[in-house]
Amino acid sequence: MRVLMIGSGGVALTRPLDWVVKAGYEVYLLGDVDPYENDPPKNYRYFPTVWRKYQEEFTDTYPYEDKMAEEMAAPLRQLVEEFQPNIIHVHAIGWHAECCALANVKPLVVSAWGFLNHLLQSEREHSKHNDRVSQVFKNTGVLIVETPSLIDKSKALLNSNQRVELIPLGTNTQHFRPGVTKDLLKWRREVLKITDDEARILFSPRGWSKLYNHEQIFTAYAQAYPKFTKPTVLVFSKLGRGGGEESVAIYESIRKQAEELGLFDNLRWMPSLPYNFMPTGYNLADVIINYPATDAFPSTLIEAVACERPVITCDLLAYRGTFIEEFCTLVEPENPEVLAEAMIKVVNQPPQEREAHLAQARQVIVEQYDEAILQKRMFQIYEELASTTDNKKNNHQ
Repeated sequence: MRVLMIGSGGVALTRPLDWVVKAGYEVYLLGDVDPYENDPPKNYRYFPTVWRKYQEEFTDTYPYEDKMAEEMAAPLRQLVEEFQPNIIHVHAIGWHAECCALANVKPLVVSAWGFLNHLLQSEREHSKHNDRVSQVFKNTGVLIVETPSLIDKSKALLNSNQRVELIPLGTNTQHFRPGVTKDLLKWRREVLKITDDEARILFSPRGWSKLYNHEQIFTAYAQAYPKFTKPTVLVFSKLGRGGGEESVAIYESIRKQAEELGLFDNLRWMPSLPYNFMPTGYNLADVIINYPATDAFPSTLIEAVACERPVITCDLLAYRGTFIEEFCTLVEPENPEVLAEAMIKVVNQPPQEREAHLAQARQVIVEQYDEAILQKRMFQIYEELASTTDNKKNNHQ
């Protein structure tokens, strides 16, 4: 089978890409970056988009997405004609998906990856993004969504011949597990500079943007701090190279507040960890804090629960009908006071009281969210869609 993958990059693309490459399919990637640049597999070829050209000229490529989509439409058509893929799989409904629509390549497998969050809002505003979704859906054969909440909402926008499938990103449960890192105390002392072995670590692993409400997390921590029965440290991920003005402003705001409240010594910064080291990041934490304003269905929570970490998270529609409802501590969004109360309750709870609950939660991840299960489901979709497409082609000949 020949598979053409299309997307910008990141884990949501590179992990499914890795699945198809390792399965032995003939794979082409039309992408912004080449994840196999240093060691390309024999069954893989990479074709760059125009993104890097725009990135070199502009600090922000977002205003030029339509232009990039238009510029890539003809090269994409040519690539499809030459490669004759059985499956075209585009990741995220951004400009790459718009390019597929402009090039009129189909049928597409489309992974939403957060780009349908607006369907879960109480009031849907008409926007350019909605226009793009409608445009992409015309060429869609199978839509892959990551949360049960999106299934019926998506079906309402598609016809009866188009399928909606639920495949979250999942995780490798053998890699993401408790006890995977043997020298956690050394990490605590040398990387996070925590010398008190009794200190409880609250870890906010999401990236830096207004969306992830880092300021509200710190506000809640400051309110909860006097009521913690153990020493506590609040850990954020370090600002990456991609941290723009918004991220720096949030960081500076938190730093200033922490200094004013005498809590700056309680803040730590987790280094930017490669994906392979993320289990260490989770296992270092005593509690994971997730508090976005809106969200898709993040692998962050799957990975944290696979590592048997207690999770405090806001209650979002995207999380309904999943393990999050049963196994995570849910609090009202955009309310630091209730987040503070949850922090106090979870941090002060003796760890042994929740051991059985956390082990049960991990078992659900193993049975329902292990990437081997999800990979099998994705390959089955490929086989069925390719078979249907081939039959249609034969009937037209």
